[in-house]
Formats: sequence, C-alpha cells, structure tokens
Amino acid sequence: MKRRDLLTAAVAVAAWPAWAEDSAALVRELQSRLTQPAWLHGEFEQRKEVPGFKKPLVSHGDFVVARGKGVLWRTRQPFASELRLTREQVRASQNGVTSFQLDASREPALRTINTLMFALLNGDMASLAELFTLQAQLQPKTWQLSLTPRQPALQQFLQRVELEGDAFVRRLVIAETSGDRSSIAFSNLRADAAPGAGEAGLFE
Repeated sequence: MKRRDLLTAAVAVAAWPAWAEDSAALVRELQSRLTQPAWLHGEFEQRKEVPGFKKPLVSHGDFVVARGKGVLWRTRQPFASELRLTREQVRASQNGVTSFQLDASREPALRTINTLMFALLNGDMASLAELFTLQAQLQPKTWQLSLTPRQPALQQFLQRVELEGDAFVRRLVIAETSGDRSSIAFSNLRADAAPGAGEAGLFE
C-alpha cells in the first residue's frame, strides 16, 4: 500500500467516532463519494433467504434509475416480471399485463416505502438519514453503511438495511422482521446523461 493510502486509511480510522456522532458530516462525505448520474443502468442478482427453505430464492435481471423520476426493476430469471416505481405509484406487471397497482394518495405508507426505494437505488444519503439511524465504516475507496429504521412504518417490516459501495452502491442487504433476508449485488453499472433507446417517456 502506498504511503498516501496508509495516511488516508489512518485518518479515516481516527475520524470514525466523529463520523458516528455527526450524521450530517457523514451524509456529506458519502454523498461526495457517490456518482450522481441522471440515468443509471445496471444488472442485479438477488438472493432471498426465507425461513423454512434450505436454499435461497435466486433471481437475475436489470434495472433503470432515472434520478428524481422513477425506477424500473426487470426480473429476467427465473420468471419475467417488471416493477415500476415513481414518487406517486408502484406498478407490477407480467407479460405486459398489470398484476397490481398502488397509488401513494390512497396508501399513505407507500410514500415512505417509495422514498426508501428511491433513496437506496439513487444513493440519496440525505433522504436515508431522515428514515434511518446511520452507522458507517469508511475506507479510502470503499464504504459500508448500516441503517436502523427510525419510522414506525418501516419498523413494522424492516430490522436493518446494509449498503456497500464505492462511487456506486454495489451491494444491498435487507433484513426483514419476518426473518426474510435479501442480498442484492449490482453489476455492469453504467452512468448516463440521457435515457437509452425507448426510455425517454418511461416514467411519464
């Protein structure tokens, strides 16, 4: 390890108690490390562990995040499905047919959940700090973040959330009160200034 890296690591370790006590400083530091593209494309592998099942449920797919507009989560395997989130709505579909749709105006808890999903996939640390108590470990080029829910709406189904990353969020772990545990690894991440082909009106 180079001398500069050693010094940076030593500073990060020495500063840890201050980061833990000052969430505003922690949010600023993490936000400064994250790439903030207008559009983010990538792939995911999700492994969900459910009590009573010996093997985890594994799914693969890709996703699109349009900052401030919406998230499209497309599962390719083992079954094709889509989950589309905007600030006001969640819509799931299979083979082009809507299987369910929820509106935030009719489901008050949905707004909180949407805020959570937007913040997680956009790496919006300021919004996460409003929903969770943050604990972090900072290395020179990487970071880990543990989130404990503050709000009753989240405490009902979430025990904690863990994030790992560098300039992007690379791994997300969700531990639910039911005992379910989901681990999502992100790969082939691509930051874009404009939408891809056919995506311009994706969240309108």
